[in-house]
Amino acid sequence: MEKNFSPLEREIYHLTGLETKREYRFHPTREWRFDFAIPAVRVAIEVEGGVWNGGRHFRPEGYLRDMEKYNEAAACGWLVIRTIPSELLRVKTIQQIVRACRRTVLLA
Repeated sequence: MEKNFSPLEREIYHLTGLETKREYRFHPTREWRFDFAIPAVRVAIEVEGGVWNGGRHFRPEGYLRDMEKYNEAAACGWLVIRTIPSELLRVKTIQQIVRACRRTVLLA
């Protein structure tokens, strides 16, 4: 395990044994990246900032770009977990990520 693993990466590895990658480019032709990805099971974690202050993700153009990205991710077989920074390391978010990883493994 890398020395500079984030708390999220450490927790996911501890609970699932799966490696998490930061800023993971998932699409073959577009420059889109996931904030975090678990490529072995095609689970992504997107941290949506600016919820309370009208950040990019919640303005019309940003919202439409995110929709295109998430729809294309689904078409490529990715399951995307969306969260906000304050919820990223909460037990319920970690449980959702772990369930998504296990579900993906069971479907394979």
